[in-house]
Amino acid sequence: MSIAEFQQFLVSTPITRKITRIQNHHTFSPSYRNFNSTNHFEKMRGMEASHIQRGFGGIAQQVTTFPDGKVCMGRDFEKIPTCIHLKNTGGFCIENLGDFDTGRDQMTTEHRDTIIKVNALLCFKFSLTPGTETIVYHHWFRMSDGFRDGGKIDGDHKTCPGSNFFGGNTEADFTNNLLPLIKQELTSVAANVHNAKPAIQTGIVNTPILNVRTGPGKSFPVIDKLKERQKVSIFESDGEWDRIGINRWANANFIALQ
Repeated sequence: MSIAEFQQFLVSTPITRKITRIQNHHTFSPSYRNFNSTNHFEKMRGMEASHIQRGFGGIAQQVTTFPDGKVCMGRDFEKIPTCIHLKNTGGFCIENLGDFDTGRDQMTTEHRDTIIKVNALLCFKFSLTPGTETIVYHHWFRMSDGFRDGGKIDGDHKTCPGSNFFGGNTEADFTNNLLPLIKQELTSVAANVHNAKPAIQTGIVNTPILNVRTGPGKSFPVIDKLKERQKVSIFESDGEWDRIGINRWANANFIALQ
């Protein structure tokens, strides 16, 4: 999704799990050199296979951001992530594709803007006040027991999300560099979302699999699949088709109104 599509998806999708903490990570591998602007899903499938092999029961992270500014869905939002040892309850995991250790990948402007906005959108969605308790870096926790000590340069701490991620990976780096940008963006997000056209109805999928297309008709490509009993917000209708997000349309015959 584009960041605009992700915003529409996020604000219109009901999430019942209690979220108290947003986790920020970098993939390290794959890095920028492994991305060619067309292989988003190839990289996602590769990460998923690796995570399943490690016993995670699926891909670890809820969303992944890419160098071109796109956002890709991963783990079911209703499931806790498997990203910080013993510290995943209440978590929502963001993996940022790249290696942001010092001297490695130089973050693109598009990627930077998306990372800021995704964090702000999640704070808005889950009513979180941005700070070091609600937005965390993997580096701040020991790998062995999940104890939060702020991060050290040793074998028991990952550098994740990178020693040069928005200027550094310490709590002070986050507070001085990324946190003000998220706070500023949150103000803009709140204003834009509240001024956006609200949903006209809500519904629930009443078929095992419902295709989501880019437009109101079977000639438009399928970009997503919804499962039975999944809730949706309806923003407009065009004959037999309902718009359930930005450029996201589904057959209204398979959506029961609530």
